Amino acid sequence: MTRPTALALAAGAVMMLLPACSRDSPAAPSPTGPSQARISVTASAPLLAFSPRPGFAFRITVPATITESAGLGANIDFVRLQQMFRGVAVERSEISAVDLIAATGSNRLDANSTRNINLIYDVNDGRATSGILTFGFTDDRGNPQAADFDVSY
Repeated sequence: MTRPTALALAAGAVMMLLPACSRDSPAAPSPTGPSQARISVTASAPLLAFSPRPGFAFRITVPATITESAGLGANIDFVRLQQMFRGVAVERSEISAVDLIAATGSNRLDANSTRNINLIYDVNDGRATSGILTFGFTDDRGNPQAADFDVSY
């Protein structure tokens, strides 16, 4: 093989590896489906009891229903309970994604699905008359979302 032939073959091989740059090249495909999960949260009246855990006075159990309706799954990152007394936060407790996985086997909310979970918080401040639940999610496209829900004791 002559040197000009080898150079021509090498140049042809390089040209085959380069992406097409003409204006007739097709655009990169855009993602299909919803751009963001649509998550709604409802909670039933909390159940109040004495805590069985040392170091805590009370246990608050909040039955909650979480629904995704846009067709895009999400992960539950946390569920925070902020206890309120006369409009002032008096105590805060949080259930993490790791806690949810340990308690229920998963922190996942699948696309077009509903999850019913009991959120259990052990707390100390008995003055609280209400609470604010803050649910934190990250959907499968990386969008962070939060939903607040008020509960009364």
